[in-house]
Amino acid sequence: MRDIPALADREELETSSTDAHPLQPAVVTPKEALSIKPFGLDMNVLLTTEATGGATSVIVAWHKPGEGPPDHVHFNQEEILFIIEGLYEVTVGAETAKAGPGSIVFIPRNVVHRFNNVGGTTGRMLGWSLPGGQDHYLKAISELAADGGFTSEKVMEISKTFDTHFPVTP
Repeated sequence: MRDIPALADREELETSSTDAHPLQPAVVTPKEALSIKPFGLDMNVLLTTEATGGATSVIVAWHKPGEGPPDHVHFNQEEILFIIEGLYEVTVGAETAKAGPGSIVFIPRNVVHRFNNVGGTTGRMLGWSLPGGQDHYLKAISELAADGGFTSEKVMEISKTFDTHFPVTP
């Protein structure tokens, strides 16, 4: 049987972390989420990269039928998608599947992926990036559009800055 440290010993270990900014609990209600509109899509940032000490960012997105990003890849992040409503076709690497409510999709870094709402109604999904950062990317794209400076060249520059790369098609 292992010897379990006393509560006081555990508290000392937990508080002696070298982190300058220890993580704090966060509860974000839908009203408190930051609404953004990158690529004309409705999204809410539920957890920012900063709120999680860089560990993750979480976004909820709504996609009308036919909407979804083209093939893209992240070299420094994993992604997790959780389908809340709707029907999506998801391609991760060479695998394509239909994903409905309650489905979860794990996308490792360095793997080309895309998704598309193939249902007849607006779909809704949660998206996590691990580590965080997708919130910064989508917010930058949203701000670009709001400022009227949306060009494909600027989008590609921002995309590369925030680890979203679009493979060149032959």
